[in-house]
Amino acid sequence: MDEGMDASSDGRTGNLLGALVTALGDAQRAASESTSGQSGATPAALTYLLQEPGAGIDQISGPLGLTQSAATRLVDRLERDGKARREPGANGRKVAIFLTSEGTREAKRLLELRSGLMGDAMSVLGPSERTVLTGLLERMLAHLTTDADHGQRICRMCALDECPKQSCPVDTAVVIRTKETS
Repeated sequence: MDEGMDASSDGRTGNLLGALVTALGDAQRAASESTSGQSGATPAALTYLLQEPGAGIDQISGPLGLTQSAATRLVDRLERDGKARREPGANGRKVAIFLTSEGTREAKRLLELRSGLMGDAMSVLGPSERTVLTGLLERMLAHLTTDADHGQRICRMCALDECPKQSCPVDTAVVIRTKETS
């Protein structure tokens, strides 16, 4: 514990962080569901497929926290709604999933919406406070990332152009964890 922090202020900080996470998660979920007209994993599937075009069912199930059968049903629904299409995979046995132009537009809208929500939450902070917050968030995300699958789950709705792989604390943590376990 840092100097100047006692157990009660540490508990309060944790409580405040939990409340912020809940508020932002609720706002993002509500906005995503109203934008996509879908609930559950659908908004995350759209943004993930925007980042990982051609991913297969087995590649999207983990980051979305779905079983393979649930991921297959989700892709069926996206395809039926005209937001995704299946194509033969590289090995000819598996399928590759791509967003249609409608799915791409919706995924981009979802990322813009998320960016707006986060921007609004940070609007009360000045530039130096945002810099400090960035450093703290990088440290916390790196600490929480357990492995590559967990990293993909954490970043399933990230805007990769805002946080490229070479500066992503989650990707960096995955590389470190992989070296530690090899």
